[in-house]
Amino acid sequence: MKTEKRMQLFSWYETSQEKAINMKTVPYMGIEPVRDLVEKVLKENGRVLYITGEDKDRVLIVRAMRDRGIDSISVHQDLEINEKESLVICDYLQALRVREEYDLVIYDDVNSFPIHKKPEMQHLIGFIFPKCRKVVAYSLESVFMGMDVIEVPMAGKSGFVSEPRVLETRLNLDEFVPTSVYEYLLWFVFEKKKVLFITTNKKVKKKVARFLTKIDESLESCIYDVDEIGMKTMRELCSDHTKSHIFITDNLDDYVDMETNFEIIIHGADAGRYSYRELIFLCLRSGYYDEMNGEVLMICQNVTRDIEKTRDLARHFNKVLWDEGFE
Repeated sequence: MKTEKRMQLFSWYETSQEKAINMKTVPYMGIEPVRDLVEKVLKENGRVLYITGEDKDRVLIVRAMRDRGIDSISVHQDLEINEKESLVICDYLQALRVREEYDLVIYDDVNSFPIHKKPEMQHLIGFIFPKCRKVVAYSLESVFMGMDVIEVPMAGKSGFVSEPRVLETRLNLDEFVPTSVYEYLLWFVFEKKKVLFITTNKKVKKKVARFLTKIDESLESCIYDVDEIGMKTMRELCSDHTKSHIFITDNLDDYVDMETNFEIIIHGADAGRYSYRELIFLCLRSGYYDEMNGEVLMICQNVTRDIEKTRDLARHFNKVLWDEGFE
């Protein structure tokens, strides 16, 4: 993060009368924009509550603080939390049980796949607000209305955000796959790509798999039902670069533990289960591991507001990156 933005964040914490601030960035940004402030507060004997949906064994801020010699940290696995340490790590539900007061609260909405909507975030922060001196909403969007916004461009792994290709069709997506998607699949197979094909439910998942193998038997050896093969086998297949693998799932997840970029196909992207928050995370997931971004295809009968907002967010993030450069 550029020095002037870091100083803006520090100045807000030290001198501003405003209790809250928005720090807006792309999904999977990491902790670099907030790391130095957390370290500063802890080394000044302050207390920090860090709310995140990350796996408790892989919380980025914990690793960073331990590397800096800070050990007064508690990370919680169940609903009851120990608030005696200087840095308390908890998830959304655990945060609703917080009783102690803190100098700084950070709601990290960017480093784990979203399971809570914006109104839920605002509800939780409203609950926490009286218990802290300062609070940062570290998110892909502004959470506090009327408060300052520090916008941080994406950094590192990919040169841009994959803007989704929206493929509209009149076909019944519970039964069929459009020809245009089949053509993309042929290209992905030819290029030996890894494909994450997300359907709306298990019934549709099985129908899609049968439909694809029926129209082209050569695809049968490439298609895997994630429920049937399990995570271990999926991980092994993701490390096989000799052929393409098409993973079909109805699980709305980013599969970030699989160390590969995916070509991502969202079948029925206009379904109610998809909000712009999940969709924009999937756009960033396609380029998570290296600079070779995958495609993101959104197949739908109607372009929803969430699909439109996803496209707008991707374009906005790319514009910010173009205007300000990597930080």
